[in-house]
Amino acid sequence: MDCYCSQSVKSLLLSLVFFSCAIVCYPLIASESSLDQCQDANGALDSRFCIETNISNLPFVLIPYKPNYFIGSYVDGLSGGIEEYQNFETKFQISFKIPLSSYEKPARCLWIDGTQCITYFAYSQISVWQMTNFDRSAPFRDTNFEPELMVTQLFKRKSAGSWALRMINYAPVDHQSNGSVPPTSRSWNKSYIDFVFEKNKHYVTFKAWSRWPEDKKALPGDFVGDDNENIEKYVGNAELKYFYSGDHSNYSFLIRDSELNNNKINFQFSWSRPLQQVFTFLHKSDLRLYLQYFNGYGETLIDYNVKRERIGLGVMLADWL
Repeated sequence: MDCYCSQSVKSLLLSLVFFSCAIVCYPLIASESSLDQCQDANGALDSRFCIETNISNLPFVLIPYKPNYFIGSYVDGLSGGIEEYQNFETKFQISFKIPLSSYEKPARCLWIDGTQCITYFAYSQISVWQMTNFDRSAPFRDTNFEPELMVTQLFKRKSAGSWALRMINYAPVDHQSNGSVPPTSRSWNKSYIDFVFEKNKHYVTFKAWSRWPEDKKALPGDFVGDDNENIEKYVGNAELKYFYSGDHSNYSFLIRDSELNNNKINFQFSWSRPLQQVFTFLHKSDLRLYLQYFNGYGETLIDYNVKRERIGLGVMLADWL
């Protein structure tokens, strides 16, 4: 445990360097007055879209999509075997989206009156890195690349204090792969729909997806065919997430079921708090202290059918909201 704490501190310091450009560049993104105006918006979702509207037309700006973070973590049962991996590794996610239609004049959705739609190209990348495993030249154990084409349908807020559908995300194309060659190649395509409900500072999302069919490989080393057979039996076809956006701390619970239903439920807990509130000596910073716990299957594609348990601590640049 002492070794893990020491490595976590090193990883946290590296994380600060990793995201330092965000502290320097953030004041260039939008004016203080526009940001203050967005902070007065009704709820985290409205505030998020207010900020995105202010920065969407600026050059050299990428809009955050999924959480962006860097953590040092302990993974149970990873060491040993012919791979000679360590139980300690870092994990990080980079995620952004580019609007293909205007925030100022979003297209009116044809299928439901009174709503508006914005089309995005989105990209996410999640990596697990054996950062301190110098005996093996500190390899990346897996990196997953995920481009997608997505349409976000916005619903107006109706009344505070009651649950309301605020957003639906449609992704006709969602590709995920790790860029490797057989036998460690992993890839699949799917389409999904994601419903986002809001009540005050509480958010619930329900996401369901359908995998595109693939032929079975004739031989395990073939390039053509299914790289991760029966992946949906481990990662399921739907997930449910609860997210709380507090004045100080944010936290979320995610549950992803599987088709097998035999102890293959996947669970993730996340907590974050502004780094400046934890370390008061820091100057203004938008970084957050971030804690993550995962237990289940499919955390990365290389482990889609291997159960992993991970706990990690680091920094977060952008949360979900």
